[in-house]
Amino acid sequence: MTEAALEHARLLELVAAFADGELSPDQGRVVREHLRTCGRCRRELALQQDLAQALAQEPVRASSADLRRRVEQIGRANPRRGAFLWNRGRAATAAAAMALIGIAGGIVLRGHRGHASRPVAEIPMFHDAIADCRRATARNFPRKADLQAVGEGLEFPIRALNRPDTELFSTWKTTLAGAPAAGLAYRWRGIVVVQYLVPTELIRRPPEVREALRGAGFYATSEQGRGIIAFVADGCGTLLMADASPEELRRLM
Repeated sequence: MTEAALEHARLLELVAAFADGELSPDQGRVVREHLRTCGRCRRELALQQDLAQALAQEPVRASSADLRRRVEQIGRANPRRGAFLWNRGRAATAAAAMALIGIAGGIVLRGHRGHASRPVAEIPMFHDAIADCRRATARNFPRKADLQAVGEGLEFPIRALNRPDTELFSTWKTTLAGAPAAGLAYRWRGIVVVQYLVPTELIRRPPEVREALRGAGFYATSEQGRGIIAFVADGCGTLLMADASPEELRRLM
């Protein structure tokens, strides 16, 4: 990665904090100046602001049962046109319930080794993963599973979950915190689990994740009954996201 690309990745990581007004005055000036000439970062800022506005207006709803009823159809061929074209309000709510883990209204687990101490949306890698998962969910995971294709051009191995009770049904390429990543979606015990594979240096970049990996071997957070697990295995970093507790997700490690 070139020096210019590294600098852009660093600035991209600051956009979420900029949107929340958490940067110092000097950092804020640098980001504002960068936003004048960078369309990608302006789009990221707009997404962050739209998410914050939507969550401020939309009450938290218990969507888990409804989502479970849809899981078996996610990613499969649609026999009837429009069968899963929800109205805009319901689509936004369901996507948020599935993917916006840790952004609003939850309680972060504390006092356990390996668990998070701040909201995941404040960590750029997780912020981008949540946004990407939201987009994939809203599109009903349109890409079929192809491990060979998703691994082309990536400098880390692609290792799918190797369990008899998981069914891989979709894969795609994406970018998390400025780094290349692969997304894999599974059906598991009546829910959808999304796995992101990333370079090991990216997974270790956030200080709290790095500390948790050294101590407990994994990083975890849970809010509103939905969890995220981060760990390193088989030469790459892994994020697991699902409508399940971290304790349940650890069974997939």
